Amino acid sequence: MRLFISLSLASLLAPLAAIAQSTDGLQSTSCVSSSSSSASTDLYKTKSEVKYAKLFSIEYHNNYKVVNNLSTKDKYILYQCGSDKPSVNDASAFIPIPVSKAATWATTAAIFLEALGVQNNIQNLGTAPSIVSSCLQKLLEDVIEPFNEGNSTHTDEQEQSNTVVFNMPGGEDDDTSNTVYSVEYLENSALGRSEWVKFFAAFFNAEERANKLFEAIDSNYQCFSAKANDEYNDIRPVVAWTSYAAPTEYNNNTAYWQISFADYKYDLVRDAGARMLNTTGKQSTMFSSSQAFLDALEEADILIDESFVSYSYKDLLKNYGIGDKTSATYSWLDSDRVYRPDRLQSTAGGLDWFEAPVAFADALLQDLISVAHPKFSKEGYSPIWFRNLAKSDPVTPVTAAGCTDMYAQRKDPAGTCSSIDFQSANASDSVYSGVDVNETQDLIYDVSKSEIINDDDSDSQARSESSTSGALSIRDGTAAIIGTAAMALSFVAAAAL
Repeated sequence: MRLFISLSLASLLAPLAAIAQSTDGLQSTSCVSSSSSSASTDLYKTKSEVKYAKLFSIEYHNNYKVVNNLSTKDKYILYQCGSDKPSVNDASAFIPIPVSKAATWATTAAIFLEALGVQNNIQNLGTAPSIVSSCLQKLLEDVIEPFNEGNSTHTDEQEQSNTVVFNMPGGEDDDTSNTVYSVEYLENSALGRSEWVKFFAAFFNAEERANKLFEAIDSNYQCFSAKANDEYNDIRPVVAWTSYAAPTEYNNNTAYWQISFADYKYDLVRDAGARMLNTTGKQSTMFSSSQAFLDALEEADILIDESFVSYSYKDLLKNYGIGDKTSATYSWLDSDRVYRPDRLQSTAGGLDWFEAPVAFADALLQDLISVAHPKFSKEGYSPIWFRNLAKSDPVTPVTAAGCTDMYAQRKDPAGTCSSIDFQSANASDSVYSGVDVNETQDLIYDVSKSEIINDDDSDSQARSESSTSGALSIRDGTAAIIGTAAMALSFVAAAAL
């Protein structure tokens, strides 16, 4: 057993942070004084039920909870502090709650904690430069201590000083007894991803906050979906999610082009009143030549590029093998409907696309509706995450200066759907140039086996393809993804993007 005597700045300031934090919506905030009485008393009157998420579950007992990660098969026993550890077999970790000292290597987890308003409990954070949240940036300046990724001994001390360390599977820290894995990015629906707020809430006895937040997100999402499909059922543009991978040592120095059909993207596109471009029913298809790739995009109306290396329209055209735009005949080119989900960025290049949209599915859907139907709102709407490359939309840098209250519970950035007056589509509008009217089924492009590298349609491929790879740091050199092109490519070997 190691004895750690060093104290971080974060641990010294944590009590001050806790004073500033509201306890509204939290239950059983104090440790129990009697183990015997707590075992027979229900300490968790407010419970969370899982509605959409497929990869976690929560079981409630009088003085403890069993939180299961159904993807990694981990079982976390959360027991009220002051009570005895319950006797549970096959537990991955026993964690006293409510947690007051937490760390996270993944920026997505930090966003969920901010959405719950428990960010005052974060002591350490990985991939600090990639964090886009202005208030988490502010906390990193004043309170939170970044993980010292260059010093493994110090990093071990930082991890052990926390009650829980949130991470994603695949890191080198599996020997720590307080590691908790989250896999919200593997869920096959946008609402399923956002529902992981309930997973994180269980560690802080914040079920009331999580339930209230998610119910609002769900209701707002359903409203947006209903309105979009009612107004635009007869004019659904075809959306293609694409990317380009430059030659690197991780792909045998061979470039490839990809069309994605991840499940959560399919649901989003349909719910946004659009159609999905699919390739022979597969979850994603990698093309070995740009021409074969472009052939598959001939009938797409909207292109959403997720490449790590196409940061300008000029870059995209070059990487896609389009030398002369005027000689190309693609609807998405002719109508200037080429987007990237990289509008919000940290000054270090971290993308908010891998953070807030995961937690706020309704805001993500609203943004996608604005891509498919730019004039959907009579009041006007400016996308949060998507920018139009063809129209030279600028990147919006996010800094700590934008934070007004670093301890406030983060608000859902979505508009209130019920108060938004949707505008009917006009097929003659230039924005719908080339869009087939009265076509409601997804467009399936049949590819030749000789044109592709792989077309794995397995469930794991579908889910890993929706990875939050731009928001993850895995220590000890296995991968470090912070949203920049060079470092992002180092993750290709571990996950299909």
